[in-house]
Amino acid sequence: MIFFTICSRNFLGYAQTLLASVKEHHPDATLYAVLCDDDGDLDIPSLNFPLVRMHDLGIPNIEDMKEKYNITELNTSLKPFAFLYLFDRHPDEAVVYLDPDILAVDRFYEIENLFETGADCILTPHITESAEFAEMNDRSFLRYGIYNLGFCALRDVPAVRRVVAWWGRRLERECIIDLENGIFVDQKWADYFPAFIENTKILRHPGYNIAYWNLAQRRLSLKNGRWLVNGEPVRFIHFSGNRIDDPDTFSRHCGQFNLKNTPELGILLSLYRRKLHSNGHPYYNSKGFAFSWMGASGKNEHTPESIRDSRQEKVTQPHLPILRSRSLAEFRADRDKNRANIELRRQVELAAVPTENQPFTLKGFCFVCGAERVFQVSQMYSSSTTLDGRIIPNWREHLNCRSCGTVNRTRASLHILDQEFGLKSESRFYITEQITPLFLLLKEKWPNIMGSEYISDKYKSGDVIDGILHQDVQDLSFSDESFDCILSFDVLEHVPDEKKAFRELARCLAPGGRLLFTVPFSYNREDHLVRAILRENGTVEHVLEPEYHGNPVDPEGGALCFRHFGWSIVDDLRRAGFVDVEVLSYWSEALLHFGDPQFVITARRPGDLDASADQPTL
Repeated sequence: MIFFTICSRNFLGYAQTLLASVKEHHPDATLYAVLCDDDGDLDIPSLNFPLVRMHDLGIPNIEDMKEKYNITELNTSLKPFAFLYLFDRHPDEAVVYLDPDILAVDRFYEIENLFETGADCILTPHITESAEFAEMNDRSFLRYGIYNLGFCALRDVPAVRRVVAWWGRRLERECIIDLENGIFVDQKWADYFPAFIENTKILRHPGYNIAYWNLAQRRLSLKNGRWLVNGEPVRFIHFSGNRIDDPDTFSRHCGQFNLKNTPELGILLSLYRRKLHSNGHPYYNSKGFAFSWMGASGKNEHTPESIRDSRQEKVTQPHLPILRSRSLAEFRADRDKNRANIELRRQVELAAVPTENQPFTLKGFCFVCGAERVFQVSQMYSSSTTLDGRIIPNWREHLNCRSCGTVNRTRASLHILDQEFGLKSESRFYITEQITPLFLLLKEKWPNIMGSEYISDKYKSGDVIDGILHQDVQDLSFSDESFDCILSFDVLEHVPDEKKAFRELARCLAPGGRLLFTVPFSYNREDHLVRAILRENGTVEHVLEPEYHGNPVDPEGGALCFRHFGWSIVDDLRRAGFVDVEVLSYWSEALLHFGDPQFVITARRPGDLDASADQPTL
């Protein structure tokens, strides 16, 4: 299926959270976001899905719509045009719309089955039985519409195209909030769909579109780590009206259900809030809407100005979008679906290379410094040129911040560590280096960090030589469960037995502890590229020409590289005892993370809650 959402800039954190959740449960799906806003200050190539601009939809009356509609009306008015746009690009396919404030928690089996058995249109009703005594009672939906258009699934067939075209003509002028006259944006018009589209199916499964309007009829529960509603599995949750900055409010539209009388909502909202923040919600939410928030009517009853989130303090630190992959096939498929942004990245990188082959500088935002900085680039370690003879830098080892000194891959790793893990200042850290500027920098933020170096095979792990802690990562001296997080930056390729090292790292992590590291990664290979092998008699067999990397302990001799890792590292880490093993790739013009694609690898040691029936999975 083809999935899409529509959002303005301030909701891009929501959109990324939604699409990531859909991808988790529908890894083969094609994902899109339609931007109902100006895109001038967005780092669009960094996104891991195609972003369709509103002017690409071919809406004849778009300029008038921008003038008269408020933010809610304008966003919802784009829906039929986005369906037609995607029908043209994916003929005969099923296309699913989801509001950005939805989270998928399971695969949509029932929707797949309905399409397989001939459905052309699938809708979810707000309620599936009478609700006389609920705050959102059955009379409410005579005003707002029988079906909630936060979800709508349509197949590209002629009958559906005709109805969607009619829908679009209506929304060019009548996508308004006018409850007195029986109109509520795009939604009320959809009451006609079952009459106009013969093969319409009404999806009554309680696990779809759970929201404040149907909680009076749907009882949430948690069993064996899975969310259930009325005993059925939950498929997606609609956090409509959430105020993510208010931990006590589930929805501003309804006060009947709150975190005190429905504690399950608190668990859900806490998990959702964490996902939103890791997907950059504070950053995107600080961006103002480019058009009129209140529209020609001067009001927006659905999202009144008095409570809108966009009045938050300006956040300058850009978000770093992450592509999560667990296999080479998954990585290639996701990249193929995002070809337009991949090409934009290539163009941005080429444009940054000067005509003179000499060191140069670029400006961008440094996560470590928390401010705009100047970054240094040279031609060292480069191995390719452009058609006109310009040397393409090895971006991974350059783009070092002139203020803090961190290079591209290290800055990104620290950004991902902060963005994804949410560790506290008192967390126990171990890093496989000690005499580097990076270690001193990290010790300022995490006082409980411990570092080490591999000095020589003459010493055993735990020895201290001239104030330097010696550790062999294949046989660490630390006791079990010593650390909450372990970091390693381009060290593990120098370890003769990487599988033994992975087992040791898992042993030394506390339950639930996280591992984050970088290594030379051959992203087009399944197997590792073995360069050297340490034999049992202590001799080194060089399979390929010896490759040495910089070594702070031995600057003259360097450190021998035993391998470049391939995707089999995912299985190696799982066999060593890790779960949630992911290869994270990233790119950003705003943060100057060039060299597409770049990689950070993360994994988690299983925790005590992993086997608990009370531990939710989302």
